[in-house]
Amino acid sequence: MAARKSRASGARTSGGRPGDRPVLGDTLLSQADIPDRDDPPAELDSPRNFFVIDQGRPAQARRASSTALVPLRGGGGALTIDRPGAVFGHLGGALDAIPLPKAVSATPKDSEPFRPRWSGVSFAPRAAGLPSYAALRRRSGMRVRPEYVFPPDGRQLYYPNSYPWRIVGRIFVWSNASSPNWAWSGSAGLVSRNAILTASHVVPWNSGSNWKALFVPAYYDGASLYGASAASWVTSARGYKDHGQGDDMAVMRLAQPLGDWLGYFGYKTYNDDWEDGNYWTLAGYPGDVANAQRPSANYWFPITDDDNDGAGVELEYKADTNSGNSGGPVWGWWDGKPYVIGTHSGGEDNFGEPKQNVAAGGSALSSLIAWARNNW
Repeated sequence: MAARKSRASGARTSGGRPGDRPVLGDTLLSQADIPDRDDPPAELDSPRNFFVIDQGRPAQARRASSTALVPLRGGGGALTIDRPGAVFGHLGGALDAIPLPKAVSATPKDSEPFRPRWSGVSFAPRAAGLPSYAALRRRSGMRVRPEYVFPPDGRQLYYPNSYPWRIVGRIFVWSNASSPNWAWSGSAGLVSRNAILTASHVVPWNSGSNWKALFVPAYYDGASLYGASAASWVTSARGYKDHGQGDDMAVMRLAQPLGDWLGYFGYKTYNDDWEDGNYWTLAGYPGDVANAQRPSANYWFPITDDDNDGAGVELEYKADTNSGNSGGPVWGWWDGKPYVIGTHSGGEDNFGEPKQNVAAGGSALSSLIAWARNNW
């Protein structure tokens, strides 16, 4: 589905040399935000972003009809399907588990973020409070590693109505596509016109062809801020199934080009010259903050150490996280533009070492995003 040209087109600009340092948090606070110039594209909140699977037909016929719209009843996100035997959603496609990357001497080239012409930019989002309504259920599913909060808790709820805060979202995963309830949820960020970056352990690798996943950007109190239909089903995934924490990463292809309409992150390969600086932001949907119904972020924390894991790199920090943060982007700012350098993986508690939380990054991450941009 094509976005309207006047709103989806924008300039992709260079992020500078790999060794250039990102901007410190204190400096970002002194920079004035740029307000949005226009409303978001109407295509963003269209019922055509949703498809159905007709489970009552043979598999071949089901695949042929899986992109056919079915009339829906209801509103405000409480939609029902008007055809017996149909299930809300879109069957996922290929789960491409690729070999673990090896250490490489060449650093993949940085690539630029994209901000549509209608969109402004905000270096710090509006703060949000705790919801006052009854909380919905938490994420279910097994956690790969324990995660830690280091008192005082530094996470802050925010209102995701500006770039790049609106390109972070919540991802819901069904390991059984016919189930009425999702199995687990995590976090993700847009990294191309039709791809998101998340953690590998968010992907339902062992579900065969009977899975589905829904990405909701700017998820807030049960739906996207940009409308009940402002979301996209996932059509395929690529990543490292048998991963360590340094390469716990995957990209997932979207059925709709949300990045054209909302923008997306650039990416850089982590450089240890950037260690110990208060540069980084981590955003996502941990279950212990607002029951994952509103996003929260850690602002301008340092990466304290990095451990190579082949082409993947464990990026270690004391930013506070919990179940549901997995897959959330870790990013910094260069020349007023956001570049992701890692995706949150979990916590680490090695004998004789302090507890810490960890993102997966390095050339493995840059190569994976580059593949998604070139092939999807």
